[in-house]
Amino acid sequence: MKPMIILPPGVMDKENIELLRENGICVVVTKDPAKVRFVDPIPAVSSRTQVEQAAILLSRKLLSEWPWAEQQLGRNFIARLYCEILTKGTPLDVRGTVEEQREQAYDQAYIEEGRRLAREEARAERAKKKLEKEKAK
Repeated sequence: MKPMIILPPGVMDKENIELLRENGICVVVTKDPAKVRFVDPIPAVSSRTQVEQAAILLSRKLLSEWPWAEQQLGRNFIARLYCEILTKGTPLDVRGTVEEQREQAYDQAYIEEGRRLAREEARAERAKKKLEKEKAK
């Protein structure tokens, strides 16, 4: 599946749109982005690559966050914005990649489970010793 960007008319010139298409990004220009429908279901976030996810976030940012209607966006601005979005969730991000964050969460859960089991084992040992003392009396 190709990354997709949905743009209102007049936001980018045709040369830049063609450049994006040549680089494997599906560009859809529409007056009413809310009416765009996908033929295939959008894959789950977990199955998207970081490039695909960045393209999705870029199109959402262009469509929703700023009023672009009367201004033409240049290639430099779009490229800078795309790079900023792309670097989030990668090794350049302070939090690390999504995989690293999941691995840290798994490691933390594993450590907590080990501690819980150790506490239960210690309680059982103490109860056993207490029971043996009571029997010895």
